[in-house]
Amino acid sequence: APKVTSLLLCEKIGGNGDFSVTYGAHSGIGLAPIILFGTPEQKKNWLSRIGMCEVTSCYALTEPGSGSDALAARTTAVLNDAGTHYVLNGTKQFITNGAWMDVGIVFAKVDGDKFTAFIVEAGTPGFKAGAEEHKLGLRGSSTTQLILEDAEVPVGNVLGEIGKGHHVAFNTLNLGRLKLGASVVGGAKRALKESLAYAIDRKQFRTRVIDFGALREQVADSVVQLYLSESLNYRIAGAIDALLEGQDKSNPKVLMAAVEEYVVEASIAKVYSSEALDRILDRCFQMHGGYGYVEEYCIEKFYRDARVNRIFEGTNEINRLLIPGTLIKRMMQGRVDAETPITALEKMLAADAVPPMPEDEGLERAQFALQRLKWLTTTVFQAAIGHHGLGLEREQEVLVGLANLIMDCFAVDSALGRTANRVASGKDTYAGDAAACTKVAAYEALDRGVVSAWRLMEAMVDGEDLEPWADKLNQLSAHVPASLIALKRQVAASVVDAGAYCISTY
Repeated sequence: APKVTSLLLCEKIGGNGDFSVTYGAHSGIGLAPIILFGTPEQKKNWLSRIGMCEVTSCYALTEPGSGSDALAARTTAVLNDAGTHYVLNGTKQFITNGAWMDVGIVFAKVDGDKFTAFIVEAGTPGFKAGAEEHKLGLRGSSTTQLILEDAEVPVGNVLGEIGKGHHVAFNTLNLGRLKLGASVVGGAKRALKESLAYAIDRKQFRTRVIDFGALREQVADSVVQLYLSESLNYRIAGAIDALLEGQDKSNPKVLMAAVEEYVVEASIAKVYSSEALDRILDRCFQMHGGYGYVEEYCIEKFYRDARVNRIFEGTNEINRLLIPGTLIKRMMQGRVDAETPITALEKMLAADAVPPMPEDEGLERAQFALQRLKWLTTTVFQAAIGHHGLGLEREQEVLVGLANLIMDCFAVDSALGRTANRVASGKDTYAGDAAACTKVAAYEALDRGVVSAWRLMEAMVDGEDLEPWADKLNQLSAHVPASLIALKRQVAASVVDAGAYCISTY
């Protein structure tokens, strides 16, 4: 199915946290490895059965001592004397669907060092699920250990190549991150709808709670983050679909190459959307006041369920490091041209030819804010590479700061492109609200970006070395004058009237 369709499905299911996680582990990361790496016989045996839910699947990568550092796994696989089975020993941790899985994708090291994926069936002697974890949230889903004690797995159940399990693991997680981004969008929409219903009904001081300006601003901030999350997630899916156009989509290598091309964007989708959800839920919780704290209302469950999104599918910290790290690797491979934009920026600054702010207060100013943000990000990126060189990979604080700048650029760029098309159509009921969301996002991102660029630069260089960089930042820093309160009031009014998030075009 097209990736846009897959994301739509994930979004619709994402409003139900427990089931969404169960479904994602089964039909996403529990199925994708077989689609991408399975032999014809493995596909024939499992794809239809998993797809039709005749059996339940899971994905077992994490261990008690290895989470983000997946390749440090200690589970072993040794070929038996007869050469018919691999004998697996080890423990997998935090496995979704562990209690009711029928088949799992399990990772182990053949001969202690060759990281490899296996298809392991429930009922295999020596293979069992541990006790259910007592979790903060997602209590309707199963999370257990999977324990392997001399579990014999047929050699025909090796998934992919011996020693190439990292290809299986990381390609699967890339897809998982993209789908998670869409799932949390669905969760945010449901939470906002439930909270609007409560705040519209609830009265204090003879006034509907929803009519207080302080609360409406929280609604507007949530809608802005939702609009950007939508925009970037479906932009990525559309880009992958476009890349696959005219190619053999049944060929797993073609699909893997397309997804790998957008691995940076998949990390952005996961990080940006999961953190947007947490901020939105915090505001929704606040809308409920004391009632948000009791189980009678669903918001406390949403609040608990959401926290793990920033941990699984690779922690947000790991994904932040991947964003600039992958871009640097691609620059070194010649896959990303950083020299051209850096040279163009240098020439513009040398000529004192930085464009002024447009007079038009429409999307032109949002575009201006985005362009300044991109230039600031490019300058900090250039300084980081020049100052730290190959040692930049050890400067995690700088990489995280760069990732935040890059994510803001991508999110605003996604929203701006989408909104420009909506405004140009002349037929979009909510185009004006989409434009208001985009302006707020662009102006606030630029404000953050100016401060962040200066702080990152000051952390890397000082004294006389800072002067040329400070001159560049002075030329590129800007502030767009605008009444964000008025823009947010406009957005909030439309959503409150609709009783739900209504800025979508789908």
